[in-house]
Amino acid sequence: MTFRSKAGLSVITLLLVGLIGYVGMAGYLYFFQSSMVFHPKKGLDATPEQWGMVYENAEFVSEGYRLNGWWIPGDTNRPVLLFLHGNASVLSGLRPHIELFRRLGLGLFLFDYRGYGLSEGHPTEEGVYADSLAAWEYVTKKQKIHEKRLIYYGQSLGGGAATWLATRHPPQALIVEGTFTSIPDVGAGRYPYLPIRLMSRIFFDNLTRIKTIHVPVLIIHSLDDVVIPVQQGRILHAAANEPKFFLETHGPHKTSFSDGGSASVDGLRRFLGF
Repeated sequence: MTFRSKAGLSVITLLLVGLIGYVGMAGYLYFFQSSMVFHPKKGLDATPEQWGMVYENAEFVSEGYRLNGWWIPGDTNRPVLLFLHGNASVLSGLRPHIELFRRLGLGLFLFDYRGYGLSEGHPTEEGVYADSLAAWEYVTKKQKIHEKRLIYYGQSLGGGAATWLATRHPPQALIVEGTFTSIPDVGAGRYPYLPIRLMSRIFFDNLTRIKTIHVPVLIIHSLDDVVIPVQQGRILHAAANEPKFFLETHGPHKTSFSDGGSASVDGLRRFLGF
């Protein structure tokens, strides 16, 4: 075999290896995208009682799955936050946010989606939507909170649930923190060499939905966020209807707002008007 023939075979071998690797990565992302989007944690490490807070443990049902949540009452003249957490959170990891909201006297209902914490099942996009609706029904029917007294607060992936819910039951206001335009947009940013938008089966299309929402909107995003770039928050803000506000924070994706202390409280207070 000549040198030229060997070199040709080497090039072909490299191309085949590269093609196999490319197809393998694309296949992995297609078939296992659920495990890349959802990172459910089981169990709880603490309760609000251990933090010195009055609360009520809540159990409610979503499509046959028993879900777990916490009802933390606030001042009677203040709004109630329906908090929708991110893809790798559970209730007991949300203490910094809870303490910050309590400083403003806000009532609070938090819950774990199916498959998270003490909630049954396995998470899916449609499941998150159904669970959020079941949580809304718990707050409005069991706790008898008028829907116009509710503020939806979506953290990261929870923003997808918050915008979805806001298109069906408009709240007093909508707040999203560290939220993306859509899952395909996030994937395309991380894997620009793959046809992510063609492969996506999970969407959480916040950009499309926020254009149809007509309540005050607050977009919170860290300038240092390396998980969801701040540009995605700015795009959401540009697409939202007035009145709309943008609150810049600093620090990691998951904790920048709760770590902001008085600055975060002041920004939230200005948005809420008290």
